[in-house]
Amino acid sequence: MRLLVIGLGTAGSRIADAIAEPASRSTRGTAVHAIAVDNDPKVLDNLVNIDRSSKFYFPRDDICSPELLTTSFTIDEVKATLRTFDAKGHDAILLCAGLGGGLIDLIPHLVEIIKESMFEPVFGLVTLPSDEEGKDRLKRAALNMRKIRKLLDGVFVFDNQLWVGKVREQIEAASQQKVQGISDKFWAPGTTEKSEEDPYIQVNYQIARRIRLLIQAGEIQDTPPQMVLDTREILNTITGMDLITIGLAEETLEERPRINLFRQKEESIVNRQERAGRIVKLAERAVYRDISAHSELSSARKALILLIGPEEELSMKGFMAVRKWIDDSIDGYELRSGDSPCAARQGTHIAVLIILSGLRDLPRIQEMNRLIPEKIETPSS
Repeated sequence: MRLLVIGLGTAGSRIADAIAEPASRSTRGTAVHAIAVDNDPKVLDNLVNIDRSSKFYFPRDDICSPELLTTSFTIDEVKATLRTFDAKGHDAILLCAGLGGGLIDLIPHLVEIIKESMFEPVFGLVTLPSDEEGKDRLKRAALNMRKIRKLLDGVFVFDNQLWVGKVREQIEAASQQKVQGISDKFWAPGTTEKSEEDPYIQVNYQIARRIRLLIQAGEIQDTPPQMVLDTREILNTITGMDLITIGLAEETLEERPRINLFRQKEESIVNRQERAGRIVKLAERAVYRDISAHSELSSARKALILLIGPEEELSMKGFMAVRKWIDDSIDGYELRSGDSPCAARQGTHIAVLIILSGLRDLPRIQEMNRLIPEKIETPSS
């Protein structure tokens, strides 16, 4: 999939930078171009995967007058850059931002600018503030969500309240183990140095990893998939589907000893059930524990399942069990699926990625909405 990513604000810019990180695997047919807009020049300077010509400093004073943004020199520069990217062709555009941040106000104006000359669907990827960020930010996030939902073709939602706590627990567990090299597990590639203390950097990496695995699914691969999932099917799952959550559960594969040819058949029979059970357990984790934001499976109108890992580890028996479970559970009738295999020598992990789209609402968003007095109405778009 060819994706144009636009990061707005500190969180959005860092997420866009992580998504734009060059992939180690073959990415023929995949192209990610990224733009970052922020009012903190230090944040822009620290982005390592976005070209300098695609980083834009947005003066803080302009945030107070969003109605004047179309005449801002920064927006004019962004428009010129978008025109150059339009010539390269993209399948979709992704706007990344922290929902409680100030630069989220740019989204209505950017969507208008994009649709003037581009026909690709425009999606949002937003992070919901955690409670520790304060009630004012939570209220602003709730109002912003109401405003942008009508403008975008779909909104990927990531809940910081869920993920920051989860990452802190992982970091604490790692520090207690004091195993040499354990910090590598929590290092966000694309950052200038390893950090064990800032959970938000690790959350941004988790967000970016989900998007990167998704957009790589439809590419031309050295190991052909058993079930092809192309860009068109991915877009059909998420376009016009309002709220979207994305879950990813991974497991490190143990090194298996070389099997004697005479024992190979017996070994495959012994491991068949184990491999199927692992796929089912990973799918359950992706939906209930490692989801971007808690959501009701039964309220999803569409779903997508993607298996990732060495070809011989992708159990079709386990996949069919997961497919039946998801198909029976969602509210709609559209379920798409595929696999993204790799050679055994290249794969050290097996993963299940699940997208739930067309969600009516999310518990976390309902919780934030209760902070807004009923008399406050969202400005019409």
